[in-house]
Amino acid sequence: MTVTKGSCHCGQTEWEVDTDVKLVHVFCHCGACKKLSGGEYTLNVIVPKSACTVTKGELKVYTYKGDSGNDTDCYYCPNCTTHAWHHQKVQADNYIVRTGLLEGAENFEVAAEVYGKDRWSFQPQVAAHSFDTVPPS
Repeated sequence: MTVTKGSCHCGQTEWEVDTDVKLVHVFCHCGACKKLSGGEYTLNVIVPKSACTVTKGELKVYTYKGDSGNDTDCYYCPNCTTHAWHHQKVQADNYIVRTGLLEGAENFEVAAEVYGKDRWSFQPQVAAHSFDTVPPS
């Protein structure tokens, strides 16, 4: 297992991801990610919920409807609102962790892009694999 630390913008909340899952970036171009980040995509990886631990401060949660129409819980710092991870009900026992907030993120590979159909026209495809929505099961 490898422990990777993450933190919010203000430093009030810190967490760790302890997993054997290779930490890579998956770009998400969906509308919710654009709205939440204020940018063209978010950087993510799916890991087991059990791999994520808050080590300083706390995370608050709010729920919104994801693209599937199912609830998505967003875990964020209550002070600066940095989003550490999300839990989509359809992901069962997994979190979608924001990889750009993890130490060493500048060295992670870009593995794929999801919701490529919503990529803005000026944004080139970066990953070798891009899916219109999500990868097939």
